[in-house]
Amino acid sequence: MLSRRFLRIKVFQALYSYFQSDDKNMKNLESETFLSLQRMHELYLLLLSLGQELTHLSALKIEEAKKKNLPTEEDLSPNTKFIDNAIFGLLTENTSLNKQIKEQKLSWSNDQELMVKFNTFLREHEIFKEYMSSKASTFEEDQKFVVDLYKKVIPEFDLLLSEIQDKSIFWGYDEIDFVLSMVLKSIKRFSNKSNATEKILPLYRDETEDKQFIKDLLKKVVANDKANGKLISGKTKNWDVDRIAMVDILLMKMALTELLHFKSVPVKVTLNEYIELSKWYSTPKSKVFVNGVLDKLVIELKEKGELKKMGRGLLES
Repeated sequence: MLSRRFLRIKVFQALYSYFQSDDKNMKNLESETFLSLQRMHELYLLLLSLGQELTHLSALKIEEAKKKNLPTEEDLSPNTKFIDNAIFGLLTENTSLNKQIKEQKLSWSNDQELMVKFNTFLREHEIFKEYMSSKASTFEEDQKFVVDLYKKVIPEFDLLLSEIQDKSIFWGYDEIDFVLSMVLKSIKRFSNKSNATEKILPLYRDETEDKQFIKDLLKKVVANDKANGKLISGKTKNWDVDRIAMVDILLMKMALTELLHFKSVPVKVTLNEYIELSKWYSTPKSKVFVNGVLDKLVIELKEKGELKKMGRGLLES
């Protein structure tokens, strides 16, 4: 589920807090980082179960309408296209999803008022109206609707996003946005040949390797903080180091750590990753600044023979 880029982001966020805090306990740093990642996966599972909650509410409304003293023809013969949506059906029956939701004790049961409001918002949305304009549907149409629900409708409902953020300190806008992209990826994987045993995306692509990468990056950035700081200051003599954004400094320290201590990570991969992160998390000019400093450092480290990578071509690639 989580790419190496996102692992770097979570490590960056954890280290930023660490260097700002008086708590310098490495065990706390590590456990907090892994907890934040676990919470990400919980949000992924929770959002995947949203359709089940919405279709349940809709089914209840249909049954209530049928029990009216004077039900209309529409009440007696409702359009059940939404509650019969094939994708929602696959998710509702998915054994892997249901098992993990039960184990993690995840539920929308305490958010019924929110679910009712979101259901109302959804029914007034053009995407829903267009989808419900007919009673019949294909698997592809059902899938497109669910994709649009997560891609367009949910991001427009501020109340839901706000309530999600209030549920956990680990669920900010960046995390919600990323998890929604993972939900979309999961939805697009389903086909009309899928079944209830279809696996949901795991937290890690390779749990052993990814966890070790996180642990090593956290420890080595902290352990080499002063040494990396000296290397950076040597290439920023014309700058007031105290005025350089802390974000830029930390990203360069992380990049240096990878360059010097992660022998199997190609140089270009490290450079591209941290230059990209500087665009997301720092000032508009940071990309050029970080790129320039890191380029100078790579040249110097190569000349000194300190940039050693394992595997043919990794130094240049």
